[in-house]
Amino acid sequence: MIKKKLLSLAMAGTMGLTALASPALLAEASPSTVSEFDSLISELTSEQNEASNKLTKLQNEIKENEAEAEKLVAEMQETKDLLEKLQAEIEELNLIIELREEHLSDQARALQIMGESGNIVDFVLNAESLNDVVGRIDVVSTLISSNKKTLAQQEADKAKVEAKENETVEKQEEQAKIAGKLEANKNVLEERKAEQESMLASIAAEKAVAKEERSALVAQAEAAEQRRSELEAARTVTASSNSNSNSNEVTTASSTVSSSANTTAKAEKPAAPSAPAANSGSIVSIAHSLTGIPYLYGGSTTAAFDCSGFTAYVFSQAGRSIPRTTGGQYAATSRISRSQAQPGDLVFFSQGGGIDHVGIYLGGGSFIGAQTSTGVAVSTINSGYWANYVVGFGR
Repeated sequence: MIKKKLLSLAMAGTMGLTALASPALLAEASPSTVSEFDSLISELTSEQNEASNKLTKLQNEIKENEAEAEKLVAEMQETKDLLEKLQAEIEELNLIIELREEHLSDQARALQIMGESGNIVDFVLNAESLNDVVGRIDVVSTLISSNKKTLAQQEADKAKVEAKENETVEKQEEQAKIAGKLEANKNVLEERKAEQESMLASIAAEKAVAKEERSALVAQAEAAEQRRSELEAARTVTASSNSNSNSNEVTTASSTVSSSANTTAKAEKPAAPSAPAANSGSIVSIAHSLTGIPYLYGGSTTAAFDCSGFTAYVFSQAGRSIPRTTGGQYAATSRISRSQAQPGDLVFFSQGGGIDHVGIYLGGGSFIGAQTSTGVAVSTINSGYWANYVVGFGR
């Protein structure tokens, strides 16, 4: 009788441990032995190294893109300096033109005084002698010749100024497009980087789980072996002692498992996300307060901004977080029509390289953004350069 009870207890204990040794984590396709876990971990390590190498390559590409952007910024500064020089030349030429006009007026008045009749013909005809006629004609010819030269020089100067202005505008538009391409390229690289980082994190997480499951499997095997040894030793004691001991052990094990499950459930309970809102009035007022801050590719502080750095900063100051890049901001907002757009919404542009420019809509066809030629300034989408590149609005 005692032998039968001992055998029954031993079988019951073994069955209980078998159930504990088969957790839900070990799915049908999951490894079931230590060697299979080792093989999986080795494979995941190889994938992790490959993903890490790709991520390093992407980071190098991003650095190259940033280096190219620095060259562009230097060119933009040269264009800005050229524009300032041109404006100074224009002011100087306008002053010269004004002085020339005064000089021409003085000459006309001199002819009237000398002629005492108000016109050049009378001035010549009123000569007192032939020599006087020749002298007066010479005076008139000199004045007319001088005036023609002056007028010709004025026309040449005006044409020169106009040509320089057109050249500068074309250069600014060209640089705006190049900046747009760099921004679009940055979006693509950042997206690929995010995907690679996500893959790397996923592999690392899977590898960590595999290691935990392997350790759990080893621990379960050791526990089962320990339990088997205990049951074998238990056969030498009385049936009542064995019964009490096993009952206590089962109760303790059950309590431990229950406590562990409760603790795990509490630890894994996700925190409720928060989503602070921003009102359009504060966005617009904050944006206007930054007017005049210079443009810098990659800039995201009040020292200098690029287009997406400016919008991200304004929204952050208004209490709302949006992605850093134009592509990320486009993806994170809901599409609305132009008629639905309100002050504080985002307006997106494409100059040929995907979503490559962004600004904050002010209403009435105006928007404020970090422009390559002016820094933070108000522009229009109803006419001029940016009117040709609007692709949509986001909220």
